[in-house]
Amino acid sequence: MNKSSRMADLLAITSRLIACMEREIELLRTLQPKELRRLQEDKTALADAYRAFVLALKEPDEAADSVNDVLRDELAEATERFQATLADNLRALRAMRDVNERVMRAVVQALEEPRIQVTGYNQRGALKRGRRSPLTAAAAVQQRA
Repeated sequence: MNKSSRMADLLAITSRLIACMEREIELLRTLQPKELRRLQEDKTALADAYRAFVLALKEPDEAADSVNDVLRDELAEATERFQATLADNLRALRAMRDVNERVMRAVVQALEEPRIQVTGYNQRGALKRGRRSPLTAAAAVQQRA
């Protein structure tokens, strides 16, 4: 495979990877986790192919001078778009991770708080507390890096 065909393939893979990451950002914003799981396989395969083609382009090639300037410019532009989309994708993933961590901390905090047993309302409409001590339940939270 010559350098021009590798660059053309890399350009196609880069475009597909950009589209995949843009779709992932959209799914993160609209909170569609099932769709995200399906998209992850495609994103991983495209990222692996991208990495392989970038490494292949670094290999020495006698015909490197014969690479079309238009193709080289298109690949440079696609790489810039890829870098920008990658940064947006990373921000969206970090934001989602932060939201999930805050929710989990709130759940853990709520489970750890001592609870007052409420049995209803009194005649004035205030909460009426029971005579028993509050029940506590054990909970475990799975944490991932």
